[in-house]
Amino acid sequence: MTDTVTGLLWYAGPALGAEILGRLEIPVRTAHRSPSNTPGAPLLPPALLEHAVRTGDTDGVVGVYDRSSRHGGDPDILLRLLQRDDPDVNAALFRKSTWAALRQAVLSQAPFGPEPGDKTPVPLDPELRQTILARGSRGDVQAALSAADPELAFWALVNGHGGGAHGGEYARVVAAMTLVRHGRWAQLRHVHQAAPFQLPPETPDEVVQGLSGAKSVEAVERFLRIEYGAERFCAKLQGAVRTSHGRAIVRDVLDPPWHELAARHAADPLPWGAAVALLEHSRCPRRFQAELLATHPRAVQSVARPGMEAVRVCHEQGEDQLTKQVLLRGMATGGIDARHLVTEVRPARLALTALTHGGIEAVATQAAAAAQVRRILVPLVAEHPGAWRALYAALPEFGGSISELLAAAAGIPHQPRRAGELPRPGRQGTWAYTVLISLADPEHTVQALDFLDDTHLAPIAGSRELPQAVADHVCAHGGPVSRRVLAGNPALRVDLVEALVLGGDRAIASAAYRNPRCPMPLRQYILSVDGIEDDLRAELLAETRPEHLWPLLASAEAALLRHVAQASVGEFGKWTRLRAAYRLAELHGVDALDGLPDDAEIADARGSGGLSSLDACLRECDAQWHKMIRSTSSLPYHHDAFGLHGALADPGLDWRAVIATAGRHEIGHNVLRALAQRPDFPLELGKVWLEGMLALPHNVAGRTADAALRHRPLALDALGRGSAYHFTAVTALACGSISPDEYLAAANASDVVTTAASDAPLARLVARLLHTGLGESADAWVVAARLLAESPHATLGELVATARAAA
Repeated sequence: MTDTVTGLLWYAGPALGAEILGRLEIPVRTAHRSPSNTPGAPLLPPALLEHAVRTGDTDGVVGVYDRSSRHGGDPDILLRLLQRDDPDVNAALFRKSTWAALRQAVLSQAPFGPEPGDKTPVPLDPELRQTILARGSRGDVQAALSAADPELAFWALVNGHGGGAHGGEYARVVAAMTLVRHGRWAQLRHVHQAAPFQLPPETPDEVVQGLSGAKSVEAVERFLRIEYGAERFCAKLQGAVRTSHGRAIVRDVLDPPWHELAARHAADPLPWGAAVALLEHSRCPRRFQAELLATHPRAVQSVARPGMEAVRVCHEQGEDQLTKQVLLRGMATGGIDARHLVTEVRPARLALTALTHGGIEAVATQAAAAAQVRRILVPLVAEHPGAWRALYAALPEFGGSISELLAAAAGIPHQPRRAGELPRPGRQGTWAYTVLISLADPEHTVQALDFLDDTHLAPIAGSRELPQAVADHVCAHGGPVSRRVLAGNPALRVDLVEALVLGGDRAIASAAYRNPRCPMPLRQYILSVDGIEDDLRAELLAETRPEHLWPLLASAEAALLRHVAQASVGEFGKWTRLRAAYRLAELHGVDALDGLPDDAEIADARGSGGLSSLDACLRECDAQWHKMIRSTSSLPYHHDAFGLHGALADPGLDWRAVIATAGRHEIGHNVLRALAQRPDFPLELGKVWLEGMLALPHNVAGRTADAALRHRPLALDALGRGSAYHFTAVTALACGSISPDEYLAAANASDVVTTAASDAPLARLVARLLHTGLGESADAWVVAARLLAESPHATLGELVATARAAA
């Protein structure tokens, strides 16, 4: 299965995805992982994960979960694999999982299948047994103390190691009883001689005497049943005040005795640490979960798979942030579906913002919920344009669900109301209103915003995942406050940042300078025209990071230039100091060099009263750098400030000479890649790259593209040329040179689905397109999956239309 088809399963959701996967008949072992942004969320699409568990595909599951959980995996997933009672699956669990209790269970050979009366031991994989005996690690030795095989138990006892995480202080006693049950008394005597038992001081005498043969071993068996029984486990948890202590206790067992724990909690409530550890377990029963949350409501953030019960507990706490956190985890883990989001989650502002937060794990639920909201919203605002005003006014205090909010807006008389009378919706309310705008058609944007004054429009301009139609409206019709907020929005496309800066407002320019998407040439322009406010100037005078000092060289202010010279330290900072000193003396006279670092070149300039020596030094550097860049094929291992690495650290690099040399194909691939990592990588060099990229190795082209595509003209050009140019959009989307809408509309369908796995805003757009175009038709989804597997030269919209028509 390709990454593209695997990615498609994220957007289908668990139920539909399972049907698609069953009909595709593609082996699951070739599936690849997708990234996860939500703690506790799966690293595989739910449908693919379920299929892997049903078929015993440990390669696709255990290795993934082994690196993503305190237990070495989701306990429910690993236990379901264990319950298959398959020797091959058990061997893989032992080798790949780090969960000690699971490894012990494999070697115990006890059956865990659905048949309660079946006591037939599960065969141990011969290769696993031989590997443990031949070269077992310390952890293998400790796990072997729980083995049902007497040879493994004897081998573990002779090694002399205690149980540690694999059974604790009495694990050696367990192994000794295995020898007794098999009549291996001679081996037990050898253990007494070679590796004597060292038991805790509180061990009962009858246990010590039973091990030595002085008394019956029945007392030892009885002691072990108590020590590893449910009562002892509950007693340990009763003292687990700290969370780490509770987690350690829960991790020691395969599946906690939930019935006994519920009874113990009802009689004497469990402490905080125990409650958190039990709530984190994915098999915690819903009723017991509710009882724990009734005692410890703040532990709701630890629930492994939150459902509506957990969300209601959060709602009772009255904390939006806590409710949002639990809501997002519930969507990511499948505890909350689209129907819950639209009709049950309260208040509506949190449910709406949940449609644009979180990672790819929740996009299927978000798309289905968005479709339901859109079916109600679009007819409402089309028939009653004044409903937008009612929605805006109701959002801050409305305590009902989304469906109740829309129903209420339909019944409110839509009277004209002055903007000054409108409430301030707050951050969550503002984001919620922006989400409603994004769910409506673009032609409704003006109706949704035209009744807002500048102060009410400003919070909307700062919303995350800002719709492009809203950004265009604010840029064209917003006042100074909303435009300033828009300029600082890190979701803004880079060309709009530039358009706002060119308006000439200092406050807007300062906000744009702080925007992480503001490119270095634009920052240099802002400083060159003295277009910043005093508070930003103070921030820049406290800056010490080299990449943030370089733009300051474009300023004419003596204070900023002096700061660059003084804050640039080390041998690689020398070239920044010299560039700053030269510009400072050139603009403000040689006397301005007083107090700067005592580099020889700066000292000569101060002593001579002229810049000839400093100018000659910098010219010589330019010539030397150009020669090195042209003649070097790979980066030297040794970082020398007077070598190629020094050229890469010089903010005054002569880009015109570099561009001319690159145009003649006289720069090595590795050097070009290193130059591309500089924040001032110029547009002209990017054009040279785009023209010659097909001649470059794929890995070099891809890494160079990451830098070149920061420029919007190049990103649009590469997007138009297609995948033949190794176009990867992750960097272009992250820096704002293209928007997710533009990429979705123009890029190859396979590239879009693959890229969306690493970009949540794009993933949400993809999910909405797929759910709108394919609906719940499994036939259409299967056709789309088969088309994607062929990597067609078509956009995702064209592919969806074809799949819908073919189905």
